[in-house]
Amino acid sequence: MNTRFARFLPAITVFSLSVLLIGGFNLSAATLTVSPSVISNTYPGNITLTIGGLTNSQPVTVQKWLDLNANGAIDAGEPMMDAFNIAESGAMVISGITNICVPFDSNSATDTITTVLNFAPPMTLENIVGHMIYRVVSPTAAFAPVTATFTVTNAATAQSLTGTIYSNGVTPVPYAIVAAIPNNGYAGAAVADVNGHYSLNLDPGTYSLIGTAPNYYCDQSLAPTVTLTNGLVSTNNLSLTNGTATISGNIYNSANSNGVGGLMFQLQSGSGNSDGGGGGGNKGPSLFEIAFTDTNGNYSAAVSSDYWSIKLAKERLSRRAFVAPQNALQVNATAGNVTNANIAVFKGTALYYGRLTDSNGKPFPNIRVDSNDGSNNLYGAVGYTDTNGYYAVVGLGGISSDWNCQANDSDNPVLASYIVNSPTNMSLSVGQTVLQNFLALPVTAHITGQVRDNLGNVVSGVAMFAATFLGGNSYSSQNINTDNSGNYSLGVASGTWGVNFSYGGKSGLDRAGYIDYFGPYLVGIPPTNVVLNITVYPNGTPVMSLPQQTSPGQFGFYINGSVNNSYDVQVSTNLASTNWVRLFSLTLTNSPFPVTDSHATNSQRFYRIKKN
Repeated sequence: MNTRFARFLPAITVFSLSVLLIGGFNLSAATLTVSPSVISNTYPGNITLTIGGLTNSQPVTVQKWLDLNANGAIDAGEPMMDAFNIAESGAMVISGITNICVPFDSNSATDTITTVLNFAPPMTLENIVGHMIYRVVSPTAAFAPVTATFTVTNAATAQSLTGTIYSNGVTPVPYAIVAAIPNNGYAGAAVADVNGHYSLNLDPGTYSLIGTAPNYYCDQSLAPTVTLTNGLVSTNNLSLTNGTATISGNIYNSANSNGVGGLMFQLQSGSGNSDGGGGGGNKGPSLFEIAFTDTNGNYSAAVSSDYWSIKLAKERLSRRAFVAPQNALQVNATAGNVTNANIAVFKGTALYYGRLTDSNGKPFPNIRVDSNDGSNNLYGAVGYTDTNGYYAVVGLGGISSDWNCQANDSDNPVLASYIVNSPTNMSLSVGQTVLQNFLALPVTAHITGQVRDNLGNVVSGVAMFAATFLGGNSYSSQNINTDNSGNYSLGVASGTWGVNFSYGGKSGLDRAGYIDYFGPYLVGIPPTNVVLNITVYPNGTPVMSLPQQTSPGQFGFYINGSVNNSYDVQVSTNLASTNWVRLFSLTLTNSPFPVTDSHATNSQRFYRIKKN
């Protein structure tokens, strides 16, 4: 095990400053304690910050920095990974309901602030194995900054991932970061040592390994996929490439144009653009990089000469109640440096709140909850359940009539064996609060099968789900992607389920170039397990359905195809004949579209459809 991560610090670290005289102003002394100050990357509890020595109920800004070299100081080049304000005046409240995701002072003393932070492992990089520093500053310079250390160690698991992260495959990259990505979500990360060596302990599972470092990017198409079995130590070296062009800009609060510091964002090029929705450019390897804004919201990232998309990590915004753009910002770095790539974030003006439990009232902590504006797909926010299963997540009032809130079970392995109710989409107004409780039911059966196209080719990597209505609530299975053989498995419970494909997003059926004309497919449970194989069609392919004799001499059917496309309907009395006669042409105004042959007087008559 990497001894750098095995070093334990005192249980509580206190930094105290005496009264200082700087520039003619008396600065009061402030103190900061973090408890616990050393945890493992599977710690399920809370982190408590206590800030003392304050006067006049003064507000503070809390920053969290990655101490890459573990020297206990904030050095140039080390990123600020979080920041938020706390005031003794109280919490963030919308129409009388507290947003529990936003840190607030729970201490009644006017000279002390105590705040509890939810240590949510699904929050990307929250549980990174390495050293961090909490720093408290005064927005009005009423006291000198004060710091305290915080360390996350590897959990004592029997299996681990190790290796070295190299620059261009040659020289080790000091203090680079490796992240383990399962099929969905995020599992964990670790900071490498000065020699680029990393060690990350995880539960058994299959993970893709992605490396990153300031001004370096990785090629996701080359990322190793590792299956950790019990007791396995798997060694995997990674290579990063240093950027030759820079993308720079500012991420700011739309309400006042102030820069927002400590925000993490992702940069992707090549096929990674699909998540951002457009942009064109190189469709080669998907290059990946992460970066953070500085204290003023500015950033600069070195990249390759390519088209890049920039997307904010919403899970890092929950403590500040920001709503982020869903779509990535597209930039063109093929001609060199890009400046003023600015992105606005929005303070939430409405609030979902409630609790996630099972049918016996058992709470589910550290579960991600998403809110977004549904079909518009313009804005989204994230919250997390606390140790008692309570959550809050903001929305933007007055923006969409299709806003929704979902417990994101696909990103939380603890819910892999449950299904969770899906609330109805609704219109949110400014200042509105919505009580939405979530009930998790255990999976008792599976719907499995294979997806192929009409030519028999397997269709892999497309998202599927099953939905039903039980006990007055709508439920959805976890979203899954078909595997390399086109196979899928959906966990469900007793009831009648409709199996569907997802559309839009990087795993949508439409993104793969296909359409499903005949879903949803109804499946009854029990029996315990059901096999359902599905055929899909390339976009625009015409398909006939529901043939029927409507009257003597008349035969009708439906055409399934692409709306606004033109099709020829042809007829023949001999299936083996090459002499097909055009019956009529039409442009679909909807799909399926009904048609009728009013001259169907032959004893046998065959039809086919051709796309013009």
